[in-house]
Amino acid sequence: EETRIWREVSPKLDELHVKFACDIYLRAKRELAINREEIPQLRHLSERVTRETNMHLVPAEGALPYRTFYEYIAERGFPVTQFIRHGSHPEFTPEPDMIHDCLGHVPPLMNRDYAELLTLVGKAVATTTKGDQVLALKRFSWFSIEFGLIEEAGETKVFGAGILSSTGEIPFSLFSNQVTRRPFVTEKVIDQDYDPSHMQDNLFIAPSFAFLRRELENLVRRFGIAVL
Repeated sequence: EETRIWREVSPKLDELHVKFACDIYLRAKRELAINREEIPQLRHLSERVTRETNMHLVPAEGALPYRTFYEYIAERGFPVTQFIRHGSHPEFTPEPDMIHDCLGHVPPLMNRDYAELLTLVGKAVATTTKGDQVLALKRFSWFSIEFGLIEEAGETKVFGAGILSSTGEIPFSLFSNQVTRRPFVTEKVIDQDYDPSHMQDNLFIAPSFAFLRRELENLVRRFGIAVL
């Protein structure tokens, strides 16, 4: 049953990715060469990612507490869930599953700059003890790494793993009139709450990947978190 769901969802996501995913993701996904027909073995994916960026994958039974999740990432480990979404709703899942992780988060880990951005968030969250700083970093991550859009050659492309791993969320994020899309302004981002139980109707568009890296570094410095 899990293989059937994988074979149903993966080709549909491939078609959407070619049209709407950002270049960083597409290049990384081609290099990783995940099979449409078979659920990938995490050990093999982890070995490949480790060779490229010194990240590794950590098997997880389900969603982890936010701080725990980023404590793994601070040590260059990325937790990956061990189950697949229910077959009755293959287009969307409110919780992470193997499709979300392996077809959303894992491919960009092949990109060194992306891996460093992610690791910086992890180190900052693992280091600070201030709740308001953790919340700000959580929102920054949510509206970029999880549910971010990005400008490329005058077009808006999908950047976040939560969108990339959902056949429903990709067109919804880009074309639905129910979605508010705004330029990525850090102060607005870290003040914006979200609800993970449904498709996201508030999204931010970053002008570039380098911009996100600079904004995160500036935020960490402003908070006085000694990880840079």
